[in-house]
Amino acid sequence: MKKLFGLLALGFAVIILASCSKKDDLSGSYYWIRGADSQQLAVKIDGDSGKIKVDGTNYSITKIDQDKKQLTISAHGKEYVFPYTHDESGKLTVDESSVYSRNDKETYYKKDSKAYKEAIKKAKESEND
Repeated sequence: MKKLFGLLALGFAVIILASCSKKDDLSGSYYWIRGADSQQLAVKIDGDSGKIKVDGTNYSITKIDQDKKQLTISAHGKEYVFPYTHDESGKLTVDESSVYSRNDKETYYKKDSKAYKEAIKKAKESEND
């Protein structure tokens, strides 16, 4: 009886821990910062899809694979896969090298995040130098 109770308790604990483990939630608005007064909304994510603005054109993010850290973007009738990194401070970096045949990474900052505030501060400091 004790073994059965122990196994049930262990199984329950595993289920609780698995349900509490949280994947990296990317949901939110991310800005491209080029100066203290120059921030553009570039990426908007809601769950596992969203929009990304490239050269003034909005494209659909059709899939976000958080395990592989990849965004799938639909553009001109094709699907493109971009690796990304995201940290707890709110910085999202998308590697566009696979499409542009050059080392091209763009960094975006989640609105009002620690990374966003630091990027604005850094931009102000560089403008004052």
